[in-house]
Amino acid sequence: MLKILSAASILLLVYAAIILVALGGNLLVCIAVFCDRILRRQQENLFLVSLAVSDLLISLLVMLFAAANDTLGYWPFGRLYCQIWICFDITCTTASILNLSAIALHRFLYISRPLVYVRRRKICIVIAFVWLISAIIGFTQIILELAQRDEGNGERNETDGTEYDDSYPRCELRLKPFYALGSSMCSFVIPAAMMVLLYTRLYLFARKHAKIMRIQLQQTANFAVAPNAYEGIRNNANAEFYDRILAMCHCCHKSDPAVSERIKPKNTSSQLCITDQKARLTLGVIMGTFLICWLPFFIVNVIRSFLPDLISDVQFKAVTWLGYANSTANPIIYTILNRDFRIAFKKILFGNVLCSSRNVCLNGSCGQDLQIQLD
Repeated sequence: MLKILSAASILLLVYAAIILVALGGNLLVCIAVFCDRILRRQQENLFLVSLAVSDLLISLLVMLFAAANDTLGYWPFGRLYCQIWICFDITCTTASILNLSAIALHRFLYISRPLVYVRRRKICIVIAFVWLISAIIGFTQIILELAQRDEGNGERNETDGTEYDDSYPRCELRLKPFYALGSSMCSFVIPAAMMVLLYTRLYLFARKHAKIMRIQLQQTANFAVAPNAYEGIRNNANAEFYDRILAMCHCCHKSDPAVSERIKPKNTSSQLCITDQKARLTLGVIMGTFLICWLPFFIVNVIRSFLPDLISDVQFKAVTWLGYANSTANPIIYTILNRDFRIAFKKILFGNVLCSSRNVCLNGSCGQDLQIQLD
């Protein structure tokens, strides 16, 4: 009995840690963006807020009830909320994954097409589309269940839906194989493939152009004594692109005069570049965390729909919570490792005032430094 109690206590602590970190981290992201003028002006942060909202809803509406369901061993909240909870689960987790894909697409376009200005209205439309698709995927199963349900206490529906028994309340999703395949394709396979492709192309594209820029800079005698050379680069058609490449370098997060002052002949080749190690590390963290958290769940979910007896409840709960943990990791990967967010977090947590009005650097784009590197 002591061993069982100890295991249950450890499990409860793990659940509590995942929920609290996800709740606090994503709430802090939302507060920082709304209160900090620099963060509000950076377009990508609209996607980050949407991601934080989806992860915040996962921690509030999904993880809390999942923890109660798992630790108690039964579902104490009734049949109706069982159905609603599962819909929220599918909707919010799908929205989180699709938001990650939207961030990858925006980052690729930001670097590869610097002269194309994406209006905030278009970004809002993309975010609305993400949530619409997520809601359609999430609520399809309950619509099918309500349309085909047979009246009766404790009777399990044979279509896609929830398994619920009033005599021993359990709330879990049982999907038909084709619905499991279709939802997994839309919620994970397509977005994951899109992220891998975009981040790979982003890395190769930025690496290629950073090399070109480094060669051009090395051909100048000295930036400090020949600022016109830098201006010559800035005045060509790729001026904005070079600014963005500079913003991704380890030393370049300031305005143009500061960039010119800090770049010296002896360290041009080492500082004006995107190091392979940092770029690989960043993309490895982004994609590795995402795939480690969600790939096991979707594999198990599909297998379970075809061979329900092959996957135990413990195994399914383990991969489910591994997927939930992605909502805990997202605010760390996408914000805390970003310099502007770190400054905003410090002001919120340790400053005398909640909202900040810092000056914008590098034409408002210095917060994009996380796109390739980890500071």
